[in-house]
Amino acid sequence: MDLEALHSFLAVAKHRSISKAAASLYVSQPTMSQRLRRLEESLGFALFERGWTGVVLTPQGFYFLPYAAQLIRDLSNASAVLGGKDPAKPRSFAEVAGHPHRVMFGVDNWLSERSVRAVVSSALGDYGADEFRVTSRPATTLIDLLELNQLDAGLFYSTEPGHPFGTEVIGTEDMALVHPPGTVLEENSAPALKDLLSRYRFVLFDNPVLTHHARITTTLIETYEISRFHVVDDYRTMHALIRLGECITVVPAGVVLTDGKRCATDLPATPLPGLLPEINVTVGISDAGRDHGVTEAFARSIAGFLDAEADTEAPGAG
Repeated sequence: MDLEALHSFLAVAKHRSISKAAASLYVSQPTMSQRLRRLEESLGFALFERGWTGVVLTPQGFYFLPYAAQLIRDLSNASAVLGGKDPAKPRSFAEVAGHPHRVMFGVDNWLSERSVRAVVSSALGDYGADEFRVTSRPATTLIDLLELNQLDAGLFYSTEPGHPFGTEVIGTEDMALVHPPGTVLEENSAPALKDLLSRYRFVLFDNPVLTHHARITTTLIETYEISRFHVVDDYRTMHALIRLGECITVVPAGVVLTDGKRCATDLPATPLPGLLPEINVTVGISDAGRDHGVTEAFARSIAGFLDAEADTEAPGAG
């Protein structure tokens, strides 16, 4: 991505004027226009249109803007940590994060806390605590990092059958309906689900879920004829909207049910076996991970920890 073009895009969005944006970045107006045109061509959609109040964002530009701003901010934060010796800056990379580690593991940030515990427990079985790191990222980011050999292994939800690295499906989950307090899915049937969904706006999670889980999302929307949406990018916002009786949604069961049955949230959650495609819980191991000694035994270890915790959480266990 062209960083100059991104900075230019943000400047025009701020000033609502190409000439003012150009002046703020100390470039000519033709240069600014050329940058914007190049960015729009690379993206495949228009970012701005001219209005009575100046240059305004198109709907696509409005959607794209927070991703551009976040990218610039992330790069700035990384630069602040990695570069310079300004005492006002955070502690240096070498002091805080630069110590060597043998392996890096990733966990889908949609997966439950017990999934994180399973990864950490499995890692501690083979490595000392200072020999590995665990990062929580969206599934799409983990998949990219595994393909780029910048992650040794990762645990993530997956709906696609093929990846350019070794994978092992260690389990599957049904989808679960998360609905307002006091509501009940009368029966596990398509008509009952369609009727309940029709009463509320459907919470649709923005990227990366919107793209990565498109197969399930598309099936859900088309099968149950959902037409009213409220788009969010945060689990807490989803929770608030559903709690206040405005919305309803469907997520992987492991997000809201501890053992497939008991709620991990104070909102009602109902499994939907057979009504939607299951979602895979997958371990991916990169070529770099294999070079570092990570094998399918790591996937089996994670599965074992998850099974053991499920048994412990089951009613009457212990």
